This record gives sequence, structure tokens and C-alpha cells, in this order.
Amino acid sequence: PADRTRRVRVRVEVDHAARLMRDAADVEATYSATLDVVTVGDAEIDVRLGAVLAATREAMVNAARHGGGTASVYAEIESDVVEVFVRDRGDGFDVSAVPEDRHGLRESVVGRMERNGGTAAVASTAGTGTEIRLRMPRAKDADT
Repeated sequence: PADRTRRVRVRVEVDHAARLMRDAADVEATYSATLDVVTVGDAEIDVRLGAVLAATREAMVNAARHGGGTASVYAEIESDVVEVFVRDRGDGFDVSAVPEDRHGLRESVVGRMERNGGTAAVASTAGTGTEIRLRMPRAKDADT
């Protein structure tokens, strides 16, 4: 019998910048949003950078869904730290008024960053949009 095995190549991004750009394109397509993405530096994805990417994706989804359809994403990877800023131009919201049973931002962004040794800060005021700042220390042996 003939071998009917079919080989499929799957492209997996191993670098932070490429993966961030792909995630942003996916969010834009899914939510008909416009994300202006700037990356400075790059590194292979490890556990910590994977957590940053997942938290960034959730922040981009929130900006696309609730932030007026446009957002800016700035990511900087240095030898000792990764910082990402996601800013939207939406209506903003009162962070302290988010009910305890709402886990999206609390767990998918803040919790994920904290569980992996990083931090997430949310700054938002009604009428001014929202900024999410992610900060993750890099492993001492990581290279950029």
C-alpha cells in the first residue's frame, strides 16, 4: 500500500518580535482593530517571554474590544528586562470598580505576569483611555 502520510510544516515563531507582530495581526483581523506596534530589541522566547507575550495579547484584545478600535503597542527587550506598553484611546474605566468576578484583566494579564515574576500596572480614567504596562525581569543567562 502507498504511504498516505502527509507532512505539514508549521512555522513557529521563536523570537519575541515576530510573535508579537503575528499576535497583533491576529487581533487586528479578529476585531477589525488597528494596532500600531513598535518593537526594540529581540530575544528567543523562554518561559518568561512567553508569559509577557500572552499577557500582551490579552491586553491587545482588551484594547481592540473596549478601547475604541485603535491602540499603540511598544515593546522593548533589554538584556535584563522586558517592558511592554499597550495604550488605547477608548473611554477608559475605573479600575477599582471592576467586579471581583471579572477575571480577564485581573488573571490573564496581572496574574499571569505576577505568577512568572513580573508586574503589570493598569492606568485608566474615564474619558482618557487605558494604558497597561508589563515589566518582566529576564533570566541572567538570557541574550538579546
